[in-house]
Amino acid sequence: MNPLPDSPTATYSGRKLHGQVVNELGRRVVGGGYAAGALLPNEEQLCQELQVSRTALREAVKVLAAKGLLEPRPRIGTRVRPRELWNLLDPDILAWRCATGADAEFLRHLTELREIMEPAAASLAANSRTPEQLAAIAVALQDMRDAPHIAQWIAADLAFHTAILRATNNPLLMPLAAIIGSALESLLGVTARSADDFKRALPDHQKVFDAIQNGDAQNALHRMAALLSDTRTLIRQAAA
Repeated sequence: MNPLPDSPTATYSGRKLHGQVVNELGRRVVGGGYAAGALLPNEEQLCQELQVSRTALREAVKVLAAKGLLEPRPRIGTRVRPRELWNLLDPDILAWRCATGADAEFLRHLTELREIMEPAAASLAANSRTPEQLAAIAVALQDMRDAPHIAQWIAADLAFHTAILRATNNPLLMPLAAIIGSALESLLGVTARSADDFKRALPDHQKVFDAIQNGDAQNALHRMAALLSDTRTLIRQAAA
């Protein structure tokens, strides 16, 4: 077996080999490589397969156990926990979920989460944003306008929504920008590729920005809700 690759899709912040083991095992569990309730191969087998030490493997298992994915038990082994017990809002789990293939149900759930959260966030941003935060939203909007290809559009779209979450200045909402970042990128990629023109939603983003700029909280809420409603339609089209 070759040593573990350094995957660009992984987000776990652990460094070097330790982080690579976490990412590899995390992707396998979340991607279904190890089924819920199943025991992982024994330590000796995994260490040989991944070409890592027992110490690195055990540290990785501890990290994944803290995320709710694994349950190590003495003299029995390490078991994969049921999906309903996973910390599904963990940014690494979301990233692994997207990297291993986001199905229609996952995208629908993510869209529902956004529809609950982001209109209210836009409303808060209209009342709470600073000039610097408004400028960050404007820069992201301009980057969307200037994007020559879909990859640049997706990056700018993600920056736009992230900047709005930050502009709420709510310490409980702001971390959600990091939590949903990887999954939101996957969702935006699906919706952009489902549209005939990947910039089709630009006027709706402009309306959200205008409402936030004008300090019109109610209008910001409605404009973001309308934008996400169109996103839901594109998700249905992509699923079909």
